[in-house]
Amino acid sequence: MKVTIQSIERFQEDNFFMKVKPERKLCFKAGQFVMIKFNGVEKPFSIVSFPGEQTIDFLISTHPNGALTPKLLKMKPGEKFEIEGPYGFFNVKETKAKEIIFIAAGTGIAPFRSMVMDALQKFPKKKIKLMFGFRYDLYFEKYWKELESSYKNFSLFFCCSKPGKNWKGKEGRVTAFLEEEIKNAKDKEVYICGPPPMVMDTRTILLEKLSFKKEQIRTEKW
Repeated sequence: MKVTIQSIERFQEDNFFMKVKPERKLCFKAGQFVMIKFNGVEKPFSIVSFPGEQTIDFLISTHPNGALTPKLLKMKPGEKFEIEGPYGFFNVKETKAKEIIFIAAGTGIAPFRSMVMDALQKFPKKKIKLMFGFRYDLYFEKYWKELESSYKNFSLFFCCSKPGKNWKGKEGRVTAFLEEEIKNAKDKEVYICGPPPMVMDTRTILLEKLSFKKEQIRTEKW
């Protein structure tokens, strides 16, 4: 279907947050993605928005030599492109785990904006934790902190690998804090999204140092 750009918010490193309005309602589950099609090129992008919202939102990392993202970055409100989908099975599952941990880096936070809310609504008795590592931009900061204030079972952990002078939190990559924050695998399940090296390193630490089983870990590949 065709979508019309409503707004584009630019961040450092030419990453950007885009809101588009579809020509008709798109039914999808939290965590799914669509294919964005433009000028004969198509690429998958996670849906940031919640099911039922009026717009479909994307948090996109621009690849300077990419075939699609530099073109999307140059587009303006009112312009159109096509999407196809939704696709994917990176959704919050019903399991016996008592704690759900979401681990993201950079724009890998995109699917978690809706997935965390989905988990909070479905599992009010489970502990839910978001661990987010970023270089410059703490995407959706206000949203996360409002959730933490509203849900007693939800906690946040942020760390910055390129901190500025105003950053007061943890410094470094999110993988450096996994053992300290997670401690063990008992009654836990983990969802991971981010650059492939980060996903691979996180899986390795969970499996080899924290004794997680493969079925306790779910990942989204970029």
